[in-house]
Amino acid sequence: MPRVRAITLVLEDPSAAAMSLSRILGWTIDQDRGTFASLTSENSVPLWINAPTEGQDTSCNLILHIEADDVDVAFQRAVDNGAEPVREPTDMDFGERSACVTTAATPGMTIDFSRPLN
Repeated sequence: MPRVRAITLVLEDPSAAAMSLSRILGWTIDQDRGTFASLTSENSVPLWINAPTEGQDTSCNLILHIEADDVDVAFQRAVDNGAEPVREPTDMDFGERSACVTTAATPGMTIDFSRPLN
């Protein structure tokens, strides 16, 4: 059965994005070749970041949902490491605790830390 092998973002500066996400999320940078970077996290698919090819748009209006055991701790770690808060940790009416951040290195992308309330 097919499964997701990786997720690719298209961003202007893959190296800066990888370094920022590594700091904020605690993920490992596996490769950084300037126009391509790869990050991994335990029990997750790799996140690949490519520079745009000629005429290609960058990724935008993307939300990266990150499962967090403790949303408050994940949010604070991200902010302490340079992320900009979008939404403080909040219990949502759909049964999740969620908090969102953005980074200058990943324009057009929001990172949502979340976990079920039950």
